[in-house]
Amino acid sequence: MGKKFKSNQGIIILISIIIGIIMIASAYFELKQSREEVYHLLNEHASSLIETVSLSAVNTLNSGYEIEDLIIERLFNNAWLIRNLDSLNLLSKNKLIEIGKKNNLFRINIFDRKGNRVLSNRVPTKDHFHPEGIVNRFEEIEPILTHKTNSLIIGLKEAENSDEQRYAVAIARANNMGAIVINLDAKNFLEFRKKIGIGKIIQEIADNPGIDFIALQDTIGIIAASKSVNDLTPINKSGFLTAALLNNQIYTRTFEFNGKKTYEVVNRFEYEGETLGLFRVGLSLNEVRNVEERMNRRIIIITIVLAMVAVIVLSILFISQNLRTVSREYKSFQTLTGSVLENMGDAVIVLNINMEIILFNKQSEDLFKIKAGEIINKDITDIAAGRLNFIKEEIEGLSSIKYFEKNIKLNGEKKYLSFSISLNKKEDGAAENYTIVIKDFTSQKLLEEQAERNEKLSAMGKLASGVAHEIRNPINSIGMIAQRLNKEFEPKKDENEYLVITKVLKDEVTRINKIISQFLNYAKPLELQRRNINTKEFFEEVYQLFIDQAKSKYIKFDLLNHQADTVNLDPELIKQSLMNIIQNALDVAGENGAVSLGYFLQDRLFIMEIKDNGTGISEEYKRKIFDLYFSTKKDGNGLGLSISQKIISQHNGTIEIEDNLPTGTIFKLKIPQS
Repeated sequence: MGKKFKSNQGIIILISIIIGIIMIASAYFELKQSREEVYHLLNEHASSLIETVSLSAVNTLNSGYEIEDLIIERLFNNAWLIRNLDSLNLLSKNKLIEIGKKNNLFRINIFDRKGNRVLSNRVPTKDHFHPEGIVNRFEEIEPILTHKTNSLIIGLKEAENSDEQRYAVAIARANNMGAIVINLDAKNFLEFRKKIGIGKIIQEIADNPGIDFIALQDTIGIIAASKSVNDLTPINKSGFLTAALLNNQIYTRTFEFNGKKTYEVVNRFEYEGETLGLFRVGLSLNEVRNVEERMNRRIIIITIVLAMVAVIVLSILFISQNLRTVSREYKSFQTLTGSVLENMGDAVIVLNINMEIILFNKQSEDLFKIKAGEIINKDITDIAAGRLNFIKEEIEGLSSIKYFEKNIKLNGEKKYLSFSISLNKKEDGAAENYTIVIKDFTSQKLLEEQAERNEKLSAMGKLASGVAHEIRNPINSIGMIAQRLNKEFEPKKDENEYLVITKVLKDEVTRINKIISQFLNYAKPLELQRRNINTKEFFEEVYQLFIDQAKSKYIKFDLLNHQADTVNLDPELIKQSLMNIIQNALDVAGENGAVSLGYFLQDRLFIMEIKDNGTGISEEYKRKIFDLYFSTKKDGNGLGLSISQKIISQHNGTIEIEDNLPTGTIFKLKIPQS
């Protein structure tokens, strides 16, 4: 704890008086400075506003031209299409009508060399009068008909028989046979241009509070202005406006507008290097006056309040000194606790009494693959798609601490977890929160299972070796007797039956000898010939061994990774192990099934995955499939997976089996890499 300070009333009063004098003295200077700052902010706001107006005007002009360019491009594209059809003599009135409807074209006219219309998509209607007879447009399309150009932008024009507007282009027909003219109804285009025009932009911006007027003015007069503008001083009658027109910089002033003072900002408006006039923006000074009044009141109030607060603050300084000392010690304790929790090797989750997560350490993030920020203050059932719902049941009736183990599936992997749930209580004995410590002993469990499996296989191998040696000699003797019987003795009757029996006896002896050889091969220790191999080349070779078989069975067989890494293993033995498992996968997948072979490096482990979409393996069979001579196949000998297991074990690796949802199995072969 820090030192305790004794307050001196005289010192506190003296300091409070000094603070009060300083605040009152500073009030006057702050008021003056605030006024200057307000005008400075107003100037910046006005400058930004006029730049915005200018930029909006430029964008408006650019938008209009861009839209017009798009219309022209679209019309020319349709015109060239029609020209190609015309050159192939594929045009007819119905064809033009079809093209016009499909491409939203109002009129398509084909003219000959003299400018006479020879074909059109026009369909007479009752409410739209069209003159019949010869229609000649020689003057309009004269540059094309006289071969001065191949294309012509006619642009906006009035319709001859109505007050509507059209937008038209023309191109030359093939072989200078005349011209093709296409136009569309310009009504929507003109309405859009009005909506985005400079006048519209000015009016919308001027409608904002605090703006007295906005106008675009040139030396002739007002080009566009807001509704509040009836008349403005001409540019040539104002030195201020003339200077702004001649210099490309922002000018400001205060002047009389419609009977009240306004703050005006003026800047020259240029478009593509050409001066179009001046943008003039008038800002209301009402807000400035209001700000000044509010600031005056605020400074007076602040001065009084601060003078009072000064006394209070000085009084509590001594108390806060002690509080800060306690706070530092508390934060130090919190930091230590948080550091311990974050650096624990186990996942730690703390729940409040509403089962909401209030602590989720880094190990929890790694285990459940979710960030603490995403799960804090959420229910425990929101973790891992509800796979921790059982924790609520375990907490019910909990009085102190509870330990248990459980197997759950997280992110597609089976996890072996141990749980420790403890109840934390308040001073009055009421439940405050629950601490859950989760230990992941999956790797340990898998190693134990692997060791147990290896021990079993080793014992079975030794048994097989012993049995094989014991029965091989008698079996060989039986085989030799069968050979002698077949060669040295001739039966007096039933000779055929005799020969069949001796042949069967010899064949069975041969079969038993083969089984004995398998026993001995299995029991014999493997000598690894490890070397560095290129994964891409190795797995391409394995893939080619099975692709023809897969195609013959109509099985989709994929090699999922083509990355070239270097790994250290015995290629021949690993190939044998993979072949046993892949062959099983192809057998269970059946026709139109799917099998995949994948490989990748992860955390200094080389992982090979064989997936199939067969019927899967039951939990009972998963515990037995690596046992010697266990097989679910009718003609299987039960050695394939046992040998694969032995090969991977010799590499200090493991084989894991997972469900390939919705159906099928995944074999994961993991080999450590140094």
